[in-house]
Amino acid sequence: MTQIDLLPSISMRSAIDRKNLMGALNLAFIILIAILLISASSVAILVYEGTKSESSPVLHKAKWGDTVKVDYIGRFADGRVFDTSIWDVASNNALYPKSLSFTLKNQSEYKPLQFKIGSGQMIRGFERGIIGMAVGETKVIVVSPQDGYGELDKSKLRTLPLIEELPVFEFYNITTFVEKFSAYPKDGLTVKDPKWGWDVICLNVNTFTNEVLVMNTPVPGGLYKIYTDSQSSSQIGWFAKVECVDSSANGGAGIIRVRHLLTSDDAGMIKGIDEFGKTFYLYEVDEKAGNIVLNYNAEVVGKTLYFTVTLIDIL
Repeated sequence: MTQIDLLPSISMRSAIDRKNLMGALNLAFIILIAILLISASSVAILVYEGTKSESSPVLHKAKWGDTVKVDYIGRFADGRVFDTSIWDVASNNALYPKSLSFTLKNQSEYKPLQFKIGSGQMIRGFERGIIGMAVGETKVIVVSPQDGYGELDKSKLRTLPLIEELPVFEFYNITTFVEKFSAYPKDGLTVKDPKWGWDVICLNVNTFTNEVLVMNTPVPGGLYKIYTDSQSSSQIGWFAKVECVDSSANGGAGIIRVRHLLTSDDAGMIKGIDEFGKTFYLYEVDEKAGNIVLNYNAEVVGKTLYFTVTLIDIL
């Protein structure tokens, strides 16, 4: 009996256990599906959120016809600054060595440059280089001579011998004498030669023939700074040495032999002011050929220019 009673009890309990197990599994499965659905929706939301993007602001770039405001530093190929709109650059020669033509202005004059692209206010290469720049952008604009200040005008080049020979005795008419020496001639008058700086003695004035005889009196072996001004800057003019003075040579006219104390390294590094007040730049020193060349073009003419430009604003 006991066995008979036990069998139904075990079977019944097994059935109940299986039913409970299936229920638990079904519940777990439902929960799992719910979790997966929630997770999937979260992922979908994240994916959707991740694909959303804000449109980037469109940068306004300079174009033809725009009025712009820029800061700039203009340099030659060797790095010397010939122009700038920035006071800290203009006033600092240690960090920003200057070209021969650079002139320091009042601080108040250094400010951003404003101009209309295409108006012809600026050289062509400079304004073309601004096109396409965005506000705040800095770039180096390379400007060829054709797009800058033009090719070198060779008619403004003057060639001199490295060693010059000058007369001891010279004749002037009275008008020419006054123009050169800024004084009216009279016998015994001593004046300074405006180019060489040595004494010139007025030996004879003949008002009937309109002639003035003078004698140049340089000191043999003496050094004379020529093509300079009252500032005596190291970059203005150079020294010439009187190698010999022979008053009896050249048929009695005499010879003064003067050597310009220059080397090829001086080319482009010295400017001068001639006896007529005109500025020139030492263009070439050919020691082998024995020539020097003076350049009366502006310093920027015939050169490739390098402008470091920052676009400050487009107005």
